[in-house]
Amino acid sequence: MKKLILICLSLLLSGCVEKEIIDDINIEVGVGYDLAEDEKDKYRGTVLFQEFQPDQSVINKTFSGSGKLRQDIRLDVSKQTSEPVVSGGLKLAVFGPEISTKGIYDLIDSFQRDASMGARVFVATAEGKTEDLLNGEYGTRGNATYISNLIQHNIEHRDIPITNLHIFSRDYYQDGKDPFLPRLKKAGNDKVKIVGISLFQKDKEVAILPVKDLFYFKLLVDKYSEGNFDVKLKKGERAAVKSIKSKNKIKMTDNHAAITINLEGIIREFTGDILTPQIVGEIEKNLEKKIEKECLRLLIQFQDLGIDPVGLGQKKKNRNRNFDFKKWEDDYKMLGFDVNCNVVIEETGVLE
Repeated sequence: MKKLILICLSLLLSGCVEKEIIDDINIEVGVGYDLAEDEKDKYRGTVLFQEFQPDQSVINKTFSGSGKLRQDIRLDVSKQTSEPVVSGGLKLAVFGPEISTKGIYDLIDSFQRDASMGARVFVATAEGKTEDLLNGEYGTRGNATYISNLIQHNIEHRDIPITNLHIFSRDYYQDGKDPFLPRLKKAGNDKVKIVGISLFQKDKEVAILPVKDLFYFKLLVDKYSEGNFDVKLKKGERAAVKSIKSKNKIKMTDNHAAITINLEGIIREFTGDILTPQIVGEIEKNLEKKIEKECLRLLIQFQDLGIDPVGLGQKKKNRNRNFDFKKWEDDYKMLGFDVNCNVVIEETGVLE
């Protein structure tokens, strides 16, 4: 009897669920936001859909709308499409430069309140209008997949620290750490590239970190499980250190931050004739000095900007029960830094 009641209840409940056939809806896979040209407090949003063909090819379709809220933009876009618009498949959200400097909190907040949206959506800023960025033809699996894969593999194998909607929101809401996002640029109708990192103070972009600084930035804020870096020696020789693994350790005192970076790598290329143990030692020392110098420069730059993407304030709070963040804002301006790097080359091939 109990089994019969359960079966009946399950049938009744399943009848209450609204069903949507995938061919009868438009699924958002990417969105971009710019400031509208006619009104300063109005957004122009571009929504990207992907239409799958029988031969497994993908057609990119974009629609643009305007509004003061994200829902206003979706409503405007819905008036242009023949099927309902849903956001459950969103992979990417991009913010234009004007919005980034003005503040992106309102839009980020609307994402968090949307129960259909996953927290692992990639968020990025754009150099130029996001409408132009999303209107290219990138790869064979659709623009949103191309750009999200671009960010993902640069996180896993290159110099972009791990980031997504959840991480940005966490850093925004917690005291003692400022968020950051990768910065994208359209490099042609068939290509997008990462051109730096946008540094935020709360939800406002205050600086852009160039590509040349990303290796050192990731050493400070994240860890490498795989990476690459080229080292120049005194005689003009160069060595490519691959498969870099790194960890950092931060020790905070009242007016000082001591950061230790441990790095392991393998030499995959060398332009000289013979790679001797002495040259390997020189490579290790050169890389240590370079990392210490550049990381220290970045820390002082962040201090001058009044931002803390490394999360030194959060580190200090974790070690002090009655931590005062208002006092920390003044203390951070006077904080001293010390960076110590230890490099170990684990494999070099045949040595002579």
